[in-house]
Amino acid sequence: MFELAPITMTGHVVITDLDTKEVLVDTFNDVLFGNMSTALAHALIGDSSNFLFYVGFGNGGAYVNTTGTIGYRTSIGGAGSLVKNPNANLYNTIFVKKLSNDSTSSAAYDPSSRAYIASSNAATNYEDITVEVTLGYNEPPTASSNSSTLSQTAIDNSTFIGSTGTVGQTNTELVFNEIALYAGSATALTGNSTLTTADVINFTQSQDKLMLTHAIYHPVQKSANRQLGIVYTLRIQMGTITA
Repeated sequence: MFELAPITMTGHVVITDLDTKEVLVDTFNDVLFGNMSTALAHALIGDSSNFLFYVGFGNGGAYVNTTGTIGYRTSIGGAGSLVKNPNANLYNTIFVKKLSNDSTSSAAYDPSSRAYIASSNAATNYEDITVEVTLGYNEPPTASSNSSTLSQTAIDNSTFIGSTGTVGQTNTELVFNEIALYAGSATALTGNSTLTTADVINFTQSQDKLMLTHAIYHPVQKSANRQLGIVYTLRIQMGTITA
């Protein structure tokens, strides 16, 4: 019997300054379709190396073009991602944080970095996965871009937007303009987050993780006077879509 039912996946990212309550980013993401099909199939048979385990931040999604305005790179997800791409990464990964999920032991569970399903409504044909991450005043203590160490400034007064012609950052200020969710094994990252350039390189080269989504947005500085709250909602829906 051949069963054909549409499946849709939509991701929504909101980044908020937790002190001022200002919404800094409110945008949708793109899904890496080929990779997502792999992760879903393996998760259904209990393969723990394909659970939702990581959120990555990068600074390679935006740049300054020749006219001095902000330009944005093409998403790694969407229509161009129908073929599986196990080596996919953010354009320029600078920080990765491990997520707690339902497979995490109670002793290791971190409420400031978690993926969960808040509630399930039997009257609907969709399920929402919520990823909540808090970046505190001193977090990350350092981040890494290629061979450079990126540090928080005391206040959010960066002049950095992006880079002209090349991926990455031309100074050492800590600025994010892309984000991704990854499936993977709990051992794809040593510790709860990346702290060094070697940590970042090891994660991006790891075969124990799989990039699932990609969102590019206007640059947001992470400085020591800011706590950032990230709420990333991934809705999975089967069958006819209703408003």
